[in-house]
Amino acid sequence: MFLSNLSKKEKIGLMVAAVIFFLAFSDRLILNPINRRIQQVNQEIKTSEKQLKMGLYNLSQKETIISEYGKYSQYFKSLGSEEEDTAAILSEIETVAKKSNMTLLNLKPLPSKDKGFYKEYSIEVETEGTIESLINFIYRLNTSTQLLRVEKLRLSLKDKDSGLIKAPLLITKISFP
Repeated sequence: MFLSNLSKKEKIGLMVAAVIFFLAFSDRLILNPINRRIQQVNQEIKTSEKQLKMGLYNLSQKETIISEYGKYSQYFKSLGSEEEDTAAILSEIETVAKKSNMTLLNLKPLPSKDKGFYKEYSIEVETEGTIESLINFIYRLNTSTQLLRVEKLRLSLKDKDSGLIKAPLLITKISFP
């Protein structure tokens, strides 16, 4: 055979080469894939531990979150259909106008806009009154439980002598379904 024709030194060299080849072969095909998988599993464990810590922290804050949600839940309630929401907004505007001694000349609801996780309702309002009553009206709108806010405001005098101001407003409300 082939090995019988080799000298003792050549046989030892061939054996050393075979062992080195076997070690390199096993390293590439067996040890490296196992090592990569171990590193991947360790990374997944670290990620899961972080997620678990965050989950435990959130769980420990559950009571605080529930109590805070309770404080603001009145603002999130939708009455149902768009017409009912619009009617509630118009009613709130009329109530605030009466309390503020403002005269409503015109109320014009605009189509609602769907913004993804909430809807935005817009109402064009023409009002008339004194500057004090207008300031009071805007303040009461902004502190309303319906999340109303004045987006646009334009002031003009009704008469030079009367001291009354005409103020077209754009009032918006956000509603969560």
